Amino acid sequence: MRLWFATALVLASLALPAVGSAAPVAHEACSRDTPATIGGQHKCLGAGEYCATRYERQYERYGFICSTHYDPPRLRRT
Repeated sequence: MRLWFATALVLASLALPAVGSAAPVAHEACSRDTPATIGGQHKCLGAGEYCATRYERQYERYGFICSTHYDPPRLRRT
């Protein structure tokens, strides 16, 4: 029983690095929109897209404002 457990433990330890070493998945490229990091996440920004007013300062870095003239708010180019 101990030999079986030791063998299983060794095989599991060899298999774990292979699973964890997979290449990270790249974010999809934004074809016609502006690539941005908003709230710590990758986003593709474009005029007319939904936005969150709490990230207004972050949108401004990429040349957009979160217009509250719409319900829900939408992005506009500055």
